[in-house]
Amino acid sequence: MEKETFKAIRLYLGMSQLKYSEYLGVAQSTVSKIEAGNRGVSDVIRAKIAMKFEPTKEFMDYLERSKKLAI
Repeated sequence: MEKETFKAIRLYLGMSQLKYSEYLGVAQSTVSKIEAGNRGVSDVIRAKIAMKFEPTKEFMDYLERSKKLAI
C-alpha cells in the first residue's frame, strides 16, 4: 500500500491522525511517519486496515479523483 492510499483512507473517513491511529490501534507517530514517507505500511497495519475498512466504489472513485488532482 502506498502512503497516498494510506492517507486517502484517513481523509475519506474524516479522521485526524490521532483518531486514525486510535482506529487502527497504532501510535499517532506511526501514522505521521507513514504519511511523511519515513516509514512504510507494514503487513500488520495493512491487515488492521483490511479488518476495519471496506473499500467501496465510492471510495475507489474518491481515490482516483484525488490521484488525478495530485498530478
